[in-house]
Amino acid sequence: MNIIQFCEVLLLSLFASTDSLSSSFGETRRDLLGKTASSVCVGVASSWSCGWLATPPGALANDAVTEAGFTAHQIFPDASATLYPTLKPVKSSHLNDILAMTSGGGGAVWLGEHHNAARDHMLQADFVRNIHRRRREKLGAQNGNMSVGLEMVQLQFQSVLDAFIARKITAEQMKDQVQWEKRWAWSFQNYLPVFEICRELNIPLIALNVDSEDLGLVESGGFPNLPRDKLQKYISDPAGFASFAASPYYKTYVDYVISPSYDMHQQMGILKNTITGQRLQEDMPFSCFFSGRILWDEAMANNAFKWNSNHQGGLILGLVGADHVKFEGGITGRYQRMAKDKQFNCISLILNPSLIDTRPSGSVSMISNSASAASASGMDGLTLQLRYLKRGVDVRSPDSRESVNTGGVLPLADYIVLSNS
Repeated sequence: MNIIQFCEVLLLSLFASTDSLSSSFGETRRDLLGKTASSVCVGVASSWSCGWLATPPGALANDAVTEAGFTAHQIFPDASATLYPTLKPVKSSHLNDILAMTSGGGGAVWLGEHHNAARDHMLQADFVRNIHRRRREKLGAQNGNMSVGLEMVQLQFQSVLDAFIARKITAEQMKDQVQWEKRWAWSFQNYLPVFEICRELNIPLIALNVDSEDLGLVESGGFPNLPRDKLQKYISDPAGFASFAASPYYKTYVDYVISPSYDMHQQMGILKNTITGQRLQEDMPFSCFFSGRILWDEAMANNAFKWNSNHQGGLILGLVGADHVKFEGGITGRYQRMAKDKQFNCISLILNPSLIDTRPSGSVSMISNSASAASASGMDGLTLQLRYLKRGVDVRSPDSRESVNTGGVLPLADYIVLSNS
């Protein structure tokens, strides 16, 4: 069954009633991933077949514009016969002006992070403060009519975030009440500067993520395993959700991003555990892994879109993993699908990207990754775009290499941002 057929089946099963499964619980898959990831040093062979484009010679021809805090480049994809994407340096002040969206209808800015990287979170904190200042000056609203969306916090804990911004609980109490250590595990301290700035400026924090209990049901039994009311909580547009995979580029995205991730999890031996720690008798099948991943992306895009719909001209800054942002097939493409009739803006950034961020999971060694990061630009060899084929063209055929059969390209993101220190 191909990816399009699978999603057509999803549409038919989205609101089917299901029986709950009995389970035994142990370590979560996130716990196991944390234990094993540090031991994976050498890339493994991957099965992806779509072409990738590394940063071409001359893509960094212009010197980067460096200002306080970070260096930024805009990605210009190229779907012509030359397939030659380029990078253009952008002043930090100009980028902050763009992200502030003070002259348009608002929308979402996705700040693709590395969860364990303190420098990414410091960048996020700087963006929040600088964008808030611009919006307050231009729009007059005390909190800038903006919010910060969090992949780290699940929907069931929104009231806790509200209490923290209202100064009813401390940061430590918020950490405990959202069950941070159990449900996220990455350092709370690294995110604290963002949380403190939002509290200082009265900027709402918005929970974006799927409740672990519900994600675990999907990982163990697919979408039919999740009750109708739970699905409606995360998926407001089931027809759009199912048809998203019918776009000509989605198969390329799955082959390049999701399938290799599944293979890496399988090689690590951690697919016998769901996100909640349910122990499975066999490795989680790809269909359930895929279902969990797209529910995660859809829910985060959906909750950001709901906030925008309820706050005219508002801006939400989404703090999410870079893997959910890159190449448009995750959160960003789904948000754009939802927002097309609302004319909300959608801008994506990858913070401090490395080779590992832009290649299929498991295909890059840590040595190669470090060498790229240590290069003069800090971006040597990054994949800036993915080429996908027109409908009906077999990727295995010689015709697939002909430029006339190019369906288009997927940019890594709109902007790349590198910390200066």
